[in-house]
Amino acid sequence: MKELNILSHENNNNFRFISFLINVYVVLIGFGLPLVVRDKYFDILIVKYYFFCTCTIAMIIILIGCIVYNKTKNVNSVKKGIYKTFIKSITLADFFILLFYAISVISTITSDYVYESFWGNEGRLTGLFLITWYIVSYFCVSRLWSLKDKYIDIILFAGLLVCIFGITDYFQMDILNFKAPLIIEERNIFTSTIGNINTYTAYIGIIVAMSTVLYTLSKSIKQSIFYYMCMIISFFAIIMGASDNAYLSLVSLFVLLPLFLFNNKNSLQKYLIVIATFLTVVQCIDWINTYFSKNVIGINSAFNIIISFKWLHLLVIILWIIVIAFKYICCKYFREEKEYGNILKYIWLLSLTILLVIVFYIIYDANVLGNALKYGSLSSYLLFDDDWGTNRGYIWRNAIECFSGLSTWKKIFGYGPETFGILLLAKTANNPYKLLFDSAHNEYIQLLLTVGFAGLLSYLMFLICSIQNCIKCRRNNPYFMAVTFGIICYSIQAVVNINLPITTPIFWLLLGISASQETIR
Repeated sequence: MKELNILSHENNNNFRFISFLINVYVVLIGFGLPLVVRDKYFDILIVKYYFFCTCTIAMIIILIGCIVYNKTKNVNSVKKGIYKTFIKSITLADFFILLFYAISVISTITSDYVYESFWGNEGRLTGLFLITWYIVSYFCVSRLWSLKDKYIDIILFAGLLVCIFGITDYFQMDILNFKAPLIIEERNIFTSTIGNINTYTAYIGIIVAMSTVLYTLSKSIKQSIFYYMCMIISFFAIIMGASDNAYLSLVSLFVLLPLFLFNNKNSLQKYLIVIATFLTVVQCIDWINTYFSKNVIGINSAFNIIISFKWLHLLVIILWIIVIAFKYICCKYFREEKEYGNILKYIWLLSLTILLVIVFYIIYDANVLGNALKYGSLSSYLLFDDDWGTNRGYIWRNAIECFSGLSTWKKIFGYGPETFGILLLAKTANNPYKLLFDSAHNEYIQLLLTVGFAGLLSYLMFLICSIQNCIKCRRNNPYFMAVTFGIICYSIQAVVNINLPITTPIFWLLLGISASQETIR
């Protein structure tokens, strides 16, 4: 267990104050950031950027003030506390994120655009300055905070408010009056207090993951009811967000969750309820779109594939019958909670392997053998050309071509943080889509070009180590597992999304929480 305080334990007032300070910071970022707005959608990126930076910088200034004040009283205790808290407790994940930061600094210094790399003003503001505060936030939360259940609930509550605003926007109610000033063509691509629907569903994906995990792992009836309601609302919100990146979050959640759940009949039953509930929500949205077609935006995403399934309502009924029958059989004949061991997990893993082989073959068949048309409505998702993923195929191809043309140094350390748009400006000029590409719409390709192969590798190793450590050491704590799945779902949907200070600070907050101490009740 890590040492909590950087000050002497003899000074209880300072210890309590630091604990209070980090508690306030977690609430400000976890609850305040998703909801803070100023001038509707017109400055939403800037406002949330300044909100995060201001909160983090203020926390650091106050923290340093505490250290300086305490240092005048007990120099040895401060030095010992700093050593135990920040140096002695360095983990493998910490090493990789510090390495990533060092590479980001080198990339900035050696960039042809040092100013732009530092501030990120030619992109989406994720320059070295913002990266610095992400990492500071991670270390402060992971070292100076202990996870408490109520703070995860606070983060979830903020997510529910965002979900509700998003759902009302789907019904074109615009209760926040954010959309009225927008031109008609843009009204459907902005929603809630987050903004662009891709960013919105990236955030909601975290809320879906956390609420679903907490429901499946909850023990009391009260908790089960609360988290089940959170899960239902977030299911509605993420589908009504009408963005294709949402299905990546959902697929990763539904595919990976059984690997941690399939231990006993109660967990198995809850997973069946989750799937039945999700398909019920999809069916309800289909009915809403049918009977209230003039009042809703409508679905124009991958979820149409599920909605268009002719026998969806019968599938939902069958699933609920299975859930009820399973519950009845378990209560009548298998009342004792029996552990299944890993047998169900191995069966699930084998099934996933077979499914993955089939998917790879279909992709090969569609792209190499040229048989994409035979897959009908799926062809637009299976055929990887320039038009794939709303022009993502085009920008990814050009990005990789640009990377291959960089010098060896630039390939290792990158062109500079948030300089993607500068690098690809000439290459994508006069593109057929008549768009300005200042982001890769893929966080990992973005990192490859901006901080190089070394930066991308260190970042990926940081994520892997963080997730692995949390699963290995905290798997018996449902709140840590909820946070971990939030991190996983965000990381997977990042393959088709942008790193923005609108939602990414929440991601870094979760990373800090995942590395913090066990819950103190």
